[in-house]
Amino acid sequence: MVASLAGERERFRGLRPMEPGRDLRQVAALIERAFADQLDSRGQEALRELKIVSYLGPLLWVLDRLSPEFHETFSGFVWVEGGRVVGNVTVNRSGWQSRKWFISNVAVERAYQGQGIARALMQAAIGMARDRGGESVNLQVRADNSPALRLYRDLGFEELAGIAELQLERVGRVTFVPAEGLTLRQRDYSEWYKEYELAQAAASAGEQRARPIREDDFRRGLGERAMAWLGDLFSGRRTYRLAVDDGDKFIATLTVRASWWGRGHGLEMTIHPDYRGRVEETLVTRALTLLTDYPRQSVRVQIATSHQEAIETLKRYGFVEEKTLVQMRLNL
Repeated sequence: MVASLAGERERFRGLRPMEPGRDLRQVAALIERAFADQLDSRGQEALRELKIVSYLGPLLWVLDRLSPEFHETFSGFVWVEGGRVVGNVTVNRSGWQSRKWFISNVAVERAYQGQGIARALMQAAIGMARDRGGESVNLQVRADNSPALRLYRDLGFEELAGIAELQLERVGRVTFVPAEGLTLRQRDYSEWYKEYELAQAAASAGEQRARPIREDDFRRGLGERAMAWLGDLFSGRRTYRLAVDDGDKFIATLTVRASWWGRGHGLEMTIHPDYRGRVEETLVTRALTLLTDYPRQSVRVQIATSHQEAIETLKRYGFVEEKTLVQMRLNL
């Protein structure tokens, strides 16, 4: 009987739902082969965690059946040839009981590409989201991945926005350049509504459709602040939160995450469209001058491709554009 089941598994080829206990190790290996040269430090960390989880063995089978959250995390489909996983797609809700779904980790072994496997995986993922009451499916794809872009457009996905990811290899000595008539100061958590209003004004219609801006993303209670502080403490990191005012509103914000332990630094900035071209250099030079007090590590930043002034300023200070991601959506 056991030999018969094993034989059936070897003979099976095609699409089936992913089974974490059976597939996760092969899926992790497939994702590593497909995206190894594209993953940033966060992506590499997520892959390491996936590989660690894949070695839990029989516990994966138990978790998949007892924990709805675990099942949702690893839901998706695989394509099998000769008992081996050669294709994968992951599909998840954006939140518990949300009607917005995300597709990720679309990967097919090089030797099996061009055979319609990616299309079959995508159609299965879209069908799953639709059958479970989804109203939309979102995904991200590299702008230079022409075959994937053609497939997604053919399936009805529309492009909403682009995100450029840039990196500075090492922080050097930089002179702070203030913006005339404007002051960059520390911002307080109590000013969250100003941040929310700025984010609304700064995001294009397509960007807001790709990632709706909600008050809850900015309003942080005492418990959340404490957890953020503890997270920084135990990860050897310090977060600087700065803002530029104009009257009673923010026209720009800057967040700098400085690291002591070799994980790399990060920065985020948001600028009101009416002030673009005036404050980018101030924000970038302030971030870099703050980081000169820390180990000379790389600095990463993500910027909407619609904010060309910021991208050009970052490049002037040595940042290199590593990739551009296109955000796409399909209404179900």
